[in-house]
Amino acid sequence: MSMVERERGLQETTSEGLNRSLSNRQIQMLAIGGVIGVGLFYGASTAVRLAGPGVLVAFIITGILAAIVMRALGEMTVEKPVAGSFSHYAGELLGHQMGFLTSGMWWFYWVATVMSELAAIGKLVQYWYPSFPAWIPGLIALILFTLSNLLAVKIFGEIEYWFALLKILAIVVFMIFGGLIILTGIFNNGEVVGITNLWVNGGFVPNGWLGVFAVISLVVQAYSGIETLAVEAGESHNPANSMRKAFRSVTMRILVFYIGSILIMLCVFPWNYLIQSATSPYVLLFTKIGIPVAAGLVNLIIILSALSSCNTGVYGGSRMLFSMSHKGLYSPQFTKLNRNQVPHIAVWATAAMISIGIVITYLAPDNVYVWITSASAFASLFTWGVILVCELVFRRRCLKEKKTLQFPVPFWPVLPVIGLLLLIGAMVAIATSPLTKESVYSGLAWLILLMVYYQVRVKERVKSTDWNQLGTNQAAIPNKVEP
Repeated sequence: MSMVERERGLQETTSEGLNRSLSNRQIQMLAIGGVIGVGLFYGASTAVRLAGPGVLVAFIITGILAAIVMRALGEMTVEKPVAGSFSHYAGELLGHQMGFLTSGMWWFYWVATVMSELAAIGKLVQYWYPSFPAWIPGLIALILFTLSNLLAVKIFGEIEYWFALLKILAIVVFMIFGGLIILTGIFNNGEVVGITNLWVNGGFVPNGWLGVFAVISLVVQAYSGIETLAVEAGESHNPANSMRKAFRSVTMRILVFYIGSILIMLCVFPWNYLIQSATSPYVLLFTKIGIPVAAGLVNLIIILSALSSCNTGVYGGSRMLFSMSHKGLYSPQFTKLNRNQVPHIAVWATAAMISIGIVITYLAPDNVYVWITSASAFASLFTWGVILVCELVFRRRCLKEKKTLQFPVPFWPVLPVIGLLLLIGAMVAIATSPLTKESVYSGLAWLILLMVYYQVRVKERVKSTDWNQLGTNQAAIPNKVEP
């Protein structure tokens, strides 16, 4: 197959009716776009307020956890790429109820995440118009990316590709200019900053290690969404090859962008200076070097980043509803496709739930970001835990069957076990932090609601049917490995 064919993606259709036309470059940018949102550009300041420079430790530890989760998910996805991804694996390996709960919790994660991104968009617009109501930009954004998701998936993928490219460009430029300030003192009156800002203003952990522990929920949310990469297998051309490449590259890029930019941010600016400003550190840097127009441009890019993450969130949430509805676990209405082969009812349902966040932003514009972020972190950690447990069960099954894997997790089972231990620690952090423990109740309430719904409406209908035979028999998408 030629490079042109590979880039365009063939207009193939899966057995569920989805158009498999996402190219490899779009897949990687979709995954990056879903993760790099305001959690890095905007939410980092909130985390620094609680942990000081010690927030860097939280980013490193949580980054290691995210990398382990992605490696475990990569093993299963390359071997068996399915549109339902980890919810499919949970149902097959851990039972019908766990598959149902995983899909429901991940949908909740994206709904909560997009809510928080919309709230942040409103605050970012106030950089130019301080008195402008924060809920109005979020409402406009919700309408725009809902319409975007109703377009053909190839068009959606192209829009998201350029959105994600802008985000990466903003991060790279920030790291270059920040690095110059640190190493040469340029734009800083010739004074070389070095790394002393990490400890001279009250120490590395000015609020103690409990402060670092308390910000875990915000940092988890910053990395959350990276698993959307596996969901894209359902609409990617040549999933076996593209997924292997994507899992190898996306995780490393995310870690470099996040940890690298946070380190530079903390070295260029004293942490206690950052917390005094409601503006993003990215905007502060360009203001510092005397380019106010560039600062405004960066603020615009951050807003586009939030739109990008929201765009990916509606995509991921709607595809999960679509996939599980094909198994008969949710309403068959969610399986309906429009003329662009997009599950439009699932898109509208996801957007309708997200709109609740607009109301919350109207009622509590100053607190909504942290509240909803911590709720989404709970749902994300639940999903990550399911992925790690599924990998352990999956690998044992493969060993028993003496099956050779294409993309095995190294140092098994040590890495998945370390991941589970880190995950338990993160879950304890968000459940005990004064900042986030109340909002975790919303995640728990949703989980309990899903359990009750499964027992009342779903269990009897599916208990005697093999998971792979549910609904329209959504089995693995055939691997098409290129020579």
